[in-house]
Amino acid sequence: MRWAMAWLFGLVLATGLSAPAAQAADSVVCRISDDRLTEISGLAFSPTREGILWTHNDSGDGARLYGLDTTTCETVAVLTLRGIAAKDIEAMAAGVNVKGERVLWVADIGDNTGVRRSVSIYEVREPRSLGNATVNATRYSLKYSTPQDAEGLIADPRIDQLWIVSKGLLGGSVFAVPRPLWPGGVTSVRKVGEESGFVTDAAMAPDGSRYAVRDYREVRIYRGKPPGTVVTRLTLPEQVQGEAMTWTPDGRALIVAGESDDRILRVELPAEAWMKSVQSAPTNAPSPQASPKTSPVNAAVGPADRVGTLAVIALAAGGAVFAIACLIVAGVMLVRRRSSSPDV
Repeated sequence: MRWAMAWLFGLVLATGLSAPAAQAADSVVCRISDDRLTEISGLAFSPTREGILWTHNDSGDGARLYGLDTTTCETVAVLTLRGIAAKDIEAMAAGVNVKGERVLWVADIGDNTGVRRSVSIYEVREPRSLGNATVNATRYSLKYSTPQDAEGLIADPRIDQLWIVSKGLLGGSVFAVPRPLWPGGVTSVRKVGEESGFVTDAAMAPDGSRYAVRDYREVRIYRGKPPGTVVTRLTLPEQVQGEAMTWTPDGRALIVAGESDDRILRVELPAEAWMKSVQSAPTNAPSPQASPKTSPVNAAVGPADRVGTLAVIALAAGGAVFAIACLIVAGVMLVRRRSSSPDV
């Protein structure tokens, strides 16, 4: 019991004393009044209409996209994907398809229990008229070598290239989706890098030169295509469960949202995160192969920062050990009580 308490206390203390990333300046863009949007998990600006922000709930709401007016947060459109029985939609992104057409990518990639043999990504073209509509969606089935729970989807804004970032308890992975995508059959994705744990979303900048990966606590900005090089890290505004993120159209800020939170927040980025001097290889250059043993996050931050990034993991692990220790002590006390009781 004592060793468990001491271990838990040490973890909490280390977490509290770890060096945090810089605090990002943030502001409220607007507040959502639509009571259907209670579990926001993804965000993407419309690729064809200015001032429209698409979002969705995760599991439990079906295959529906909600279009928000970015000045008022009013729901101005609801798109229902025809014939789609969604399991756990966790992310979305704006990009282009194999024909170069601007589309929305919707990722049904959640797998909390680790049992899905394959996951699905849907290609959705916005209707000509904005409003409530049922639309067609092209389905692409993907699989990993082992099941993955994922909540991050990255779409290149210029070519039909996608990446998935898994959530992971102790660490996530970055997977490249083979291109071009073709419907029919199941396509295997390829691991190209690693990430920290508890990734809840990811997004690429509008010019394709960098991307962002967030967890419940911070966001990391990378230069280049995945796996990129860390440029900066920022502490995100506090939310009950921050899960969604996208870039502003000008590439100078991030828009974030979360479950049980009616705020759409704008997070300002420092100059090094969006300056034109921060450029990557040509847009159509293939993504480099990264060694699974090399984490771009771990290579860029120190041990103390990594502890801070894994604060949730430390608390969860400590709580689990504490609970197990309590059960063991209770069992020992019960055995002693029985052994000391007089025979009847």
